[in-house]
Amino acid sequence: MYRIKFITAEDSYIIRTGLNKIIHGFHNAEVIKEIRSKDKLSKIVNKYNPHFLFINIKMLENPHKDIRKIFNKTIKTKFIAIVGTKRKNEYFRYFDETIGIDNSKFEISRKILKLISQIPNQQKTNNAELSEREKEVVKQIALGKTNKKAAEILFISPHTVITHRKNIANKLGIRTVSGLTIYAILNKIISINE
Repeated sequence: MYRIKFITAEDSYIIRTGLNKIIHGFHNAEVIKEIRSKDKLSKIVNKYNPHFLFINIKMLENPHKDIRKIFNKTIKTKFIAIVGTKRKNEYFRYFDETIGIDNSKFEISRKILKLISQIPNQQKTNNAELSEREKEVVKQIALGKTNKKAAEILFISPHTVITHRKNIANKLGIRTVSGLTIYAILNKIISINE
């Protein structure tokens, strides 16, 4: 099974743990390394070549010089800056995205979804293992519908929606709404704009 690889480079335990928890809620997402200081940053990132590097901007002495220079082997890596409340906007252009420590879980999840949706199609999972009805249920869940509302839209009982959700969770190994949402976007069940 294809895995989407993340590395988090953040010295704050609370921020790193919270970000990792959000990442683990996504289908096929895996935090392969956590970096707590800038000493081994370049070596680890170049060795593991992740899809995404979340990095506290304070770990880079000169973000405009460091970002591609020290990560010279990470051609496919997207760089996401973790920034505090006092943000230096001139550095943001060197990153693919920014995550603020004051962003909500929803905002961070939305940004991660947007980034993951940009991964080339050949690298994504396929949705052949779900039935058409299960895909319809995934769509309703990803759109934020309750079991009752999804049942009304699909003209089935809420109990049937719950049964489909259990089957979907067993097939995909996804138990969170955010994980199902990313699955739905990656497999074009819904668009990122929905």
